[in-house]
Amino acid sequence: MPEVSVVAAVYNVEKYLPKCIESLLAQTYRDFELILVNDGSKDSSPLICRQYAGKDSRILVIDQENGGLSAARNTGIAAAKGKYIQFIDSDDYVEPDLLERCVKKLEETDADMVVFDFRQAYLDGTGEIIRSPFDEERIYCLAEHPELLTDLKNAAWNKMYRTALFTETGIRYPMRKYYEDLGTTYRLIARCRRIAFLHEPLYNYLQDRPGNITHSFNRSVYDIMDMIDLTIEDYKDLGLYETYYEELKYLGCVNILECLKKTRGVADVGEAERFVDACFSYIKQRWPEYPACTRKLNREKYDFIYMNQTLLKLYLKYRNGRA
Repeated sequence: MPEVSVVAAVYNVEKYLPKCIESLLAQTYRDFELILVNDGSKDSSPLICRQYAGKDSRILVIDQENGGLSAARNTGIAAAKGKYIQFIDSDDYVEPDLLERCVKKLEETDADMVVFDFRQAYLDGTGEIIRSPFDEERIYCLAEHPELLTDLKNAAWNKMYRTALFTETGIRYPMRKYYEDLGTTYRLIARCRRIAFLHEPLYNYLQDRPGNITHSFNRSVYDIMDMIDLTIEDYKDLGLYETYYEELKYLGCVNILECLKKTRGVADVGEAERFVDACFSYIKQRWPEYPACTRKLNREKYDFIYMNQTLLKLYLKYRNGRA
């Protein structure tokens, strides 16, 4: 049985997939399986997967109809045989010592999750390192460090997990939803006994590839509220909502505010305004005292615009008029 299961969701990434797979096969840690879940790709990605599987017995290829990133990850979780599990987006690539460093940290600390720094990479070859504010010499848990809800990024791929965190809790990525990491990561954190950190950029996240939905605006932006609901209702079920009310409010509000920034590029002002109204209706229903919060919601220079429903709608009309 492999010690680590690496799960890569594959969908129409023929241009980037070889580099991703090669970075995994170059790992200094050898005891792993690579599960490539072809999520209904229409390009040559399935062929590339099979070519690599024919060269390395550690690679398992699973084909399924297109179900989205969550469906692919969940298929990988079901197939995983490793004690630990690592997710990778198949347009990204990792450093050679990713698995070795993470397994060593998990074994040394008996942690359920290890979080590592990453490099935000761009197609022109530039990039910046995104560092965690947490101390790699310490061990964390939510009960003692509620700031895990506010200061820890929700990305699935800059973490290695004990596989039992999924299999013993039944937590899976929400189907056919965007912002699926937001609806999953903080639920896992609530169930972690111990969380460790590594201050080394072990993952390269391709920020600006064509088709990346991170900065785009479409109907999927409404999923942000569903993912916040999923997390909040889970904390209620665990009896933790009141304990972490302020942290969950901050988490929900800042993620909605980031989505509201996507309205800047929307030509249809009416469509943008409908989303603005939906967001502020949600916020006021969930947290009537908004914008009061124990943590500062206004994190960047122009955030005050996105924090005010009336001001934001005026700004969108002004911006559209200038376009």
